[in-house]
Amino acid sequence: HPSYTDQVQGAFEPFFRANIDTAIINIGHASLSRYKLVVVPADYAMDAASAEALRDYVSNGGTVLMTAFSAKVDEHGQWFNSSLPGRLSDVFGLKTNAFYDIPAALKLQLGGDSIEIRVHHYEVLEPSTAKVVARFTNTADNAPAVTINKFGKGNAIYLATESNASAIAALMNYLHTVAGILPGPRTPDGVYARVVDGRTLYVNTTTEEKRISIPGRRKGIISNRGYEGTFVLGPQEADLIQ
Repeated sequence: HPSYTDQVQGAFEPFFRANIDTAIINIGHASLSRYKLVVVPADYAMDAASAEALRDYVSNGGTVLMTAFSAKVDEHGQWFNSSLPGRLSDVFGLKTNAFYDIPAALKLQLGGDSIEIRVHHYEVLEPSTAKVVARFTNTADNAPAVTINKFGKGNAIYLATESNASAIAALMNYLHTVAGILPGPRTPDGVYARVVDGRTLYVNTTTEEKRISIPGRRKGIISNRGYEGTFVLGPQEADLIQ
């Protein structure tokens, strides 16, 4: 199975590539209220402070996405003697059970889309109050792949497999809708963009020239050029567009 670091990277990468502002935080020691979405990727040990922070965050209107391998043991490394995910089973409206492996890459059905993800093992979910929003289509029992539970004013989403970039990417549009996240600027591969005070910084990290679409007429602050509809960044070049 992938390491914890790999799974954190798997959660971070799709948001970074989609040009959405993202931060890696300690959920037990950071204020969560400023975030529209909190992702908990394979957080195997769930201490009391982190669980309480997630519970309060969802109850007050936040959206959490938790992935498999999360909340199995407490801060002392002891297996929870209550329903899993430990300390949060009621927040997510389900119990997690055994893991299964299949030879082929898992496929899930979300909305009208059938999506293959680069993962072969999944966690069995037993929803109580949670609603199943996606199922695996190539497991014997079409097991739940993604669930959502309304808890207080917020939503707790559970992904029944590891935090892999292909699995998180498959949920992006759904997460945008549930959490109210605005999509980031569209860019070609290797070009990243961030909106800062109403202006957008574009950075071409590749060794190739890249053409980028923009709405209407804009001005490049760094280049001092005027653009309409598109602009071109040379290799390793950046521009601040307003």
